[in-house]
Amino acid sequence: MGKNAFDPEVYEFYKAAIDGAGFSAHISAADIEKLRENEITSHAAHLDLYEVYEKHDVIVDRKRGRRVKADPEPEKDSLLLRVYVPEAVTSVKSDGKGLPVLLYFHGGGFIMGSIEDHDPLCGKLADECGAVVIAPEYRLAPEYPFPACIEDAVLTAEWAMENAHLYGGDPRRMLAGGDSSGANIAAVLALLAKEGLTDIDSLTDDEVLAGIDDLKGIEDLSGVIFRNRHSGQQNRIPELSGLILLYGVYGCKPLAEYESAKLYGDGSCVLPLNAIDTMMELYVPEGTDPDDFRLNPGKAADLSGMPPAIVVTAEFDPLRDDGEEFARRLEKAGNSVELIRIDGMMHGFALYWQRFSKATKLLEDIGRISRHRF
Repeated sequence: MGKNAFDPEVYEFYKAAIDGAGFSAHISAADIEKLRENEITSHAAHLDLYEVYEKHDVIVDRKRGRRVKADPEPEKDSLLLRVYVPEAVTSVKSDGKGLPVLLYFHGGGFIMGSIEDHDPLCGKLADECGAVVIAPEYRLAPEYPFPACIEDAVLTAEWAMENAHLYGGDPRRMLAGGDSSGANIAAVLALLAKEGLTDIDSLTDDEVLAGIDDLKGIEDLSGVIFRNRHSGQQNRIPELSGLILLYGVYGCKPLAEYESAKLYGDGSCVLPLNAIDTMMELYVPEGTDPDDFRLNPGKAADLSGMPPAIVVTAEFDPLRDDGEEFARRLEKAGNSVELIRIDGMMHGFALYWQRFSKATKLLEDIGRISRHRF
């Protein structure tokens, strides 16, 4: 593919790869740690710090009520959440309404990625959507294969339902979103929420506001270890009021069958098919049912009753057609869907919104749509 096919900013950003050896990737379990380190370094070189009104790291006990070890193993015993509070929180008391809550799951093919390299993106989404964003450092494969990240998504939703009001969020207005593999996790969470148990309708506006009054300063919550007070009970997943899905993988059908995968999965664009195949091999345990909707939400037998969705795809992305097929299936099932294809872009472009004008505009559009529809 020539330089003229891509958005000019994308071409300049990836010029060395486009004009050179391409985006071929060789991934193995033995290379994971080095790959993760390189990804953090690479992303840091192209990301600028982004200041949001308030930002807090919170530790949630995985054991749900059992005592936390004095020196817990982060991935095994606790889940790190990063909470982004936009300046819009200052209007909560005046208008009597809490802010929407967006659970955001980072991308990385289920094997890498972190809240650190998605920090500017999450902060920008908080400001544009006027929402409290909660991003979990969910467990990654191959150390923690499927369905570990889904379990962490459920725990994140449970915690948010009980605690988001402490940050000015209204858990009755909860959204889920993510990019790439994170979009898959968000879609799965929405499907689980359709069958989830919730008593959230009993929460009043006064209780949302009282949560803030009780804090005596939101910053006091940073680093606090929370325990689920419903220990031993069935998971309680709140219903979601919206989805924000960026260039996700949904498994509607085998990826190799899509035209976009055939055109852009050869290494001429970001995310070659051989890399996707290896990521999925590391993520999915042998013997897993490929029709399990927790793995492939696009194969869910019933997609009706899903929340309104913004589904974003990129023109030069092997995953493009799978994302657009998932959008069609959602719409066919009677759901409200806003499908947005961004021309000239490749997979992962929203992460670099500070470098790509089209990515910046997309986040502004997502904010505008979510404020009016969610």
